[in-house]
Amino acid sequence: MKKALALFIMSLMTSSLAYAQSTTNSIFIDQVGNGSAITITQKGQNNRIGSEQNRVVIEGNNQTITSTQEGNGNLIQGSITQGDNVNIDSTVTGDNNTVTYDMGDAASVSGSTKTLAVTGDSNNLTFNQGTASSATGATQNITFTGDTNTYTSTINTDDVVNDVTVAGDGNTIAMTQDGTAGKNIEMILTGSTNNVTVNQKSTTNVDTVKVNSTSTGSTLVINQCNAGGPC
Repeated sequence: MKKALALFIMSLMTSSLAYAQSTTNSIFIDQVGNGSAITITQKGQNNRIGSEQNRVVIEGNNQTITSTQEGNGNLIQGSITQGDNVNIDSTVTGDNNTVTYDMGDAASVSGSTKTLAVTGDSNNLTFNQGTASSATGATQNITFTGDTNTYTSTINTDDVVNDVTVAGDGNTIAMTQDGTAGKNIEMILTGSTNNVTVNQKSTTNVDTVKVNSTSTGSTLVINQCNAGGPC
């Protein structure tokens, strides 16, 4: 735990120096342990939380990670390998943002919640959950506003809730969800030229999809599958 904390403090120092020089702000986290609370604020261009060499690894229960990024060219890349009741709250404001999260790479993330609010143009959001089959029961709350956004979510486990709100033009959203039980998607789309594809690959349990779309020229494809095989 002390080692991880020291690593975080060194990263914070790196970030402060970068900000003072008006260059890239970078924070690298490797947090292992229970009950941690981490708060990060970055302002300026080309902010980084994690990235290049797979930094940012969160492992442990009952953790709270809050991050705020303001500026263009922001990047968040990290992995919650294992951790029940982990709450992530990220706010990103600016253009050309990239956010990539993996949850449940090694074990359970039950009761965990990821809340992400992105405002700006040309955003690229990618989420994977359930590389380990036990990584069940998490919730994703995603809101992004702006033009030419891309959102991709791949869920490979049970009882995952996706709550997505999109406002803006030229959005592309693709979801692929496996597992057996209780996969839920609630989505609100507002804007033009949206392209949405949802495949849940349901088995014996009922999955739910709710979509409220106000758009022009959109393509919407939803397959919940089974009966005739995979989709």
